[in-house]
Amino acid sequence: MNTAAELAALPDEDLMLLVANGLVEKPATELFRRHNRALFNFIAWLCQGNTAQAEDIAQRAWEKLMTRCADYQPRAAFRTFLFQIARNLWLDLRRSSPESRRAEVDETRPETPSEDLAPEAELALRQNLDRVHRALLALPANQREVVVLRFFSEMSLEEIAHTVGEGFETVRSRLRYAFTRLRRELETQA
Repeated sequence: MNTAAELAALPDEDLMLLVANGLVEKPATELFRRHNRALFNFIAWLCQGNTAQAEDIAQRAWEKLMTRCADYQPRAAFRTFLFQIARNLWLDLRRSSPESRRAEVDETRPETPSEDLAPEAELALRQNLDRVHRALLALPANQREVVVLRFFSEMSLEEIAHTVGEGFETVRSRLRYAFTRLRRELETQA
């Protein structure tokens, strides 16, 4: 099983088991292709937009995944396993470096579609995106984390609970509190 089409048809867990059994390059490349963007986005939100720090953590997460591949057991979704590694790296960095908590925020914003938008509509869309971005960054880290996992990484509540090491009800409560805070913050910005 070496063709790209055959590998692309396999679920993540099977690809990771191939990596764990010594067939590394092609299955790992396919996993990277599938998950690197979502992993980076998740970490970038945790790092409050510090893209350099997010890139470093994402790279270290992939490295750690490759060094721990023999330990992989498909008990949970592969993505949950990968995100948990990245989250633990972020937590370690946060605990060990007080400066990292005060790191300067990268001011890059998500791109807005400009095709077929009137200039006024594009301006309104950009302003709304900026408001949402600021409101998300203002959330406490544990609330921001569950919002990002749920809506940007499209994880189920069960996957989020497994990733962050908390119970289902705790994750649900964090989401509820996050939405209450977001609503309040966006109303005050209006």
